Amino acid sequence: MQDQRSVTRAALATERSRLESLIEHLDEGLLLLDPERCVLLANPVARELLGRTAADLVGQRAEDLSRESSLLRDLFQPLLAQHSVRAEETLPPVLLTITRPDGEVAYYQLTVNHIVSRNRETARTEFVGHILSLRNVSDFKKLDEVKSNFLATVSHELKTPLASINLSLMLLQDERTDPEERLRIADGIRDETQRLLGMVGQLLAVSRLDAGAGIQLDLQPITLSAVVEYATDTVQPQLDDKELQLRVELPAGLSTARADVEKTTWVLINLLANAIRYSPRGAVLTVRAVQYPEQLEISVQDCGPGIPAEYHERIFQRFAQIPNASGHKGGSGLGLSISREFITAQGGRLWVESTPGEGSQFRFTLPRAS
Repeated sequence: MQDQRSVTRAALATERSRLESLIEHLDEGLLLLDPERCVLLANPVARELLGRTAADLVGQRAEDLSRESSLLRDLFQPLLAQHSVRAEETLPPVLLTITRPDGEVAYYQLTVNHIVSRNRETARTEFVGHILSLRNVSDFKKLDEVKSNFLATVSHELKTPLASINLSLMLLQDERTDPEERLRIADGIRDETQRLLGMVGQLLAVSRLDAGAGIQLDLQPITLSAVVEYATDTVQPQLDDKELQLRVELPAGLSTARADVEKTTWVLINLLANAIRYSPRGAVLTVRAVQYPEQLEISVQDCGPGIPAEYHERIFQRFAQIPNASGHKGGSGLGLSISREFITAQGGRLWVESTPGEGSQFRFTLPRAS
């Protein structure tokens, strides 16, 4: 019997040690309470989030702890709000906003579960306590915010040209509109239609990339001077509308690049459109090309408000929006993300160099044709 008890005690100790190790290394915050709502256990993650040591929590009643801080009050509120405990009752999860010790704001989903145990002697299920778990859902919260911002941005971007087209059509149907005005209105409808098509094209490109279709490239030697000429001709009406001057600085004897002419032109047009959007009326824009032994570099310099250093990488993320105090209306947040993916797929690199108040220079490289 002594040998049997020793074996049983050793097995129980091993199992307890295994369970404690599991709880200690969980990436979720975990608190265990007894039926009287007294804390029996708090794992390291929970102690860090609550800013308390084990001695501050273990042995304390939930009612008493809830008076110490607003975070502890929010943590125990779902449990304390229950007047009676039913084992089969499941409390709805609660979203808590917690400022971590490093100052970062994080979102945690609080789940409260009742612990029940089966008593073999009485053949009944007995209530033995509560488990409170805190799961970090910050990434999901951020994704939800991105989705909401994306829907709001796309709705706004679609609504503006559609409203303009609708108004233009009403003017065209008005018999009092003279022929010259009708031509001008038709040009406006064409521009707004091109804007809509461009946005739909961006959304389709993103959906293809997300679906794993990848980027279909037609790599061949291309003349960058022809790409620059086509792109500048495309945005010339926008330049004229804002009375902007465009300087093109291409070195003589510029080598050919190995790239996809369609996607490279799309990227350059997108960069030029952004430069036009953020530059003040009458400013000067510059397109440059530089030749290196193994690659060619194209840059677009604007005279806009500039971009703070902390946003130099963020602007290339999908649907990214940065604080804009200049009053300029931003785009959908897709153009730069797609542009970088197009350039990267061709073996190049796209980045920005900018200082607030001094404009921005977007630069990308492409491999030279052998």
